[in-house]
Amino acid sequence: MENVATSKTNENHRTISLELMAIVLLLFFGSAVNAMDFEHVVIDENIGGRTAIGDIDGDGFNDIVVHTWSSDRGKQNDGKIGWYKYPDWQRYNIVDSGHIFGDGVLAVDLDKDGDNDVVTAKGSDNEASVFWYENPGGKATSGWKEHKLATVERGSEVKDVEVHDMDHDGKSDVVVRTKHKFAVYFQKSPDSWIEVKTDNAEREGMTIGDVDGDGDYDVVMNGFWLENPRRPRRDTWKRHDIDPTWYEDITGGWQDHSVMADVKDLNNDGKADVILSHSEKTGFIVAWYESANPKSGPGAWTKHDVGVVDYCHTLRGDDVDLDGDIDIVAATLIRKKVPEICVFVNEGKGLTWRKQPLAAASAYKAKTGDIDNDGDIDIVTARSWDMGPLQLWRNTTSGTAGEIGVGASPPPGAEVLIDGTRKMLDEKWTYWEGPRFASSLPIKWEIVDDPVDPGKVVASTDPAGDGGKYGAADIVTKQKYRDFRLHIEFLIPHKKGNSGVYLQNRYEIQVLDGDGGKHGMAAVINEAAGPYHAYNGTGKWNAYDIKFRAARFKDGKLTEKAIVTIFFNGVRAHTNHKIQKVWGGKNSGIDGGNQGGTGITDVPGGLKLQCEGHEVLYRNAWIKELDIREPNTDWGSD
Repeated sequence: MENVATSKTNENHRTISLELMAIVLLLFFGSAVNAMDFEHVVIDENIGGRTAIGDIDGDGFNDIVVHTWSSDRGKQNDGKIGWYKYPDWQRYNIVDSGHIFGDGVLAVDLDKDGDNDVVTAKGSDNEASVFWYENPGGKATSGWKEHKLATVERGSEVKDVEVHDMDHDGKSDVVVRTKHKFAVYFQKSPDSWIEVKTDNAEREGMTIGDVDGDGDYDVVMNGFWLENPRRPRRDTWKRHDIDPTWYEDITGGWQDHSVMADVKDLNNDGKADVILSHSEKTGFIVAWYESANPKSGPGAWTKHDVGVVDYCHTLRGDDVDLDGDIDIVAATLIRKKVPEICVFVNEGKGLTWRKQPLAAASAYKAKTGDIDNDGDIDIVTARSWDMGPLQLWRNTTSGTAGEIGVGASPPPGAEVLIDGTRKMLDEKWTYWEGPRFASSLPIKWEIVDDPVDPGKVVASTDPAGDGGKYGAADIVTKQKYRDFRLHIEFLIPHKKGNSGVYLQNRYEIQVLDGDGGKHGMAAVINEAAGPYHAYNGTGKWNAYDIKFRAARFKDGKLTEKAIVTIFFNGVRAHTNHKIQKVWGGKNSGIDGGNQGGTGITDVPGGLKLQCEGHEVLYRNAWIKELDIREPNTDWGSD
């Protein structure tokens, strides 16, 4: 960690060691930060506003987007939208000036052209409008095109914006809350939208998630949720109440009915839970709610208190400490005399929480995500909606759930698949008996000495696969999986050695020495090339760390393609890649012969390892089943 005395100041940003911040926190909280490690980075002293995290220039690293609200208080008299490039934080303008007013900014590929656009609020306190800005591609340093999506309401302002495919047609839709309206804009094309709009209870706070577990995204607001109907463009979005505390807090002030909200699984029971905080008042508990029957009203919801945070205008559920469950990031507005940013650490099924101070600072709708591709959750925020600085808290925590690369240990709840013993090979694996199958049980793959480290490993040495006959002697786990995190290590003894790791016995992640293309090492086969420079070479161990979300179906029809994020030897290889098909024909695996590989079926599959006449060694393979509700497999997203 950087020494305080040598902390650098570099034009637009500075880095401050949390060794110093821990001392400061002692004055406010009485104890130092010691359970998690963060590095504080000031990105821009003078810019405040709302933030978004996303890769803008396509370099594989997340950048930061900032929407600055027009204001006199913070001397931001004219609104701007810009983005800061990781890692030097050079700023590039998207909009130089304009009346930017309202909450909500997102970095998302709205037009499905392969790069992230920016969706945001614009207008005034008397006009609630939503615009989107088209990424010009390439380095994205200039040439952003403005598109007006809609004016949602006059006499109000935009309070919340979310983007998701709400009707399962493969296109991103835009969900908006103003002070008095709720609207969904269904995309026909990026410049043509169908509006579904209704009156709505006041005032602030909205998120989306599959509350009722039926496969589509619902909308959560202040103490109630709106059910996504069977025909979301035509049918009524029915309201279901959770807790009247959040919509009956009537004092007559504008602060009434204001919350922050998130939807995550807090107790790891596979069901979505709702997290709520009051964003504009003091004395309210941050709380989460669970229900086995979420449509049955407040009596069907159980409330769990987390802790008090006044003016709690930041609320994010993420696995911050990398222990496999969801923690809560919370923070106060600037109006709190002694502000705080903290993490509530989940210490057991959401029933026990430990408040971990992070900073004696305010935040405005802080965002969370992996900024530096190290596999953990970082925090980005401005001091206020109209005041700088713009800041990053970079998570440097190490934990077993966050380990990636060669030697990574399985986190709690993971299943070991390869431990170098014959017993485990026979108990957990079998042959895939596809059209080309030519071997026989027991498995002919061998247990051999590890050529690098002490121990035993599995070798793909079945002679039935000789001559490149993939599918003749491939092995697959007996257990079948949908969503999961996978770690597997491999060693190629000789040049041109070839195998493959098949997710769900469908989608191949290539293992091939000497090839860095779309059919080469770490590639999502035939679709996206991997970073060949990360390869350790023949005779050395390599590792894939993979988070996979299975394809989604509704009424038997494919609605969302499988998504995968992959790290290769600790280097990010692919982020949220949507896998297009099963490649290689009927001998490749499940669905390989269906409609040329595009006829994906709603059937789970095992992890498969390919044998085609090359010796490839495998060790330290483990898998952890997940329930990834949102279409996001980036690290820390579950």
